Amino acid sequence: MHPLNKLMCATLLLGPTVVSAKTIYVAADDSLTSKLCVSAATDAPVNFHLQQKQSGLKLRVISEKVSCNGSAIGDFAYQAGNLRVARQLNRLNPQATYTEIKDIAEVPRDNKVRIIQVSGE
Repeated sequence: MHPLNKLMCATLLLGPTVVSAKTIYVAADDSLTSKLCVSAATDAPVNFHLQQKQSGLKLRVISEKVSCNGSAIGDFAYQAGNLRVARQLNRLNPQATYTEIKDIAEVPRDNKVRIIQVSGE
């Protein structure tokens, strides 16, 4: 294979991994609400459902009463990019400020790893 072809293949394969930014959500403490907030931000709906069942709280109570870093848990999940869990939570919360606007031309700004500490109430 020609060296230029090798370089082009490597660029195409590694390009998306270099450009994408990574955000890591970490619970600020061991409280149940902080764990639910991290799960709402990062987990698939099935895993969030399992976390909710383990908490012993009903989904309606979680969606109305739990706040994460000052936002309602559904709004926090939306801000984190977990749209499926955000929809699930905000369906049950009449005060939700969730509005979905999808920017199809969005370009990641950096390739740094961001760590966000999450505190739930």
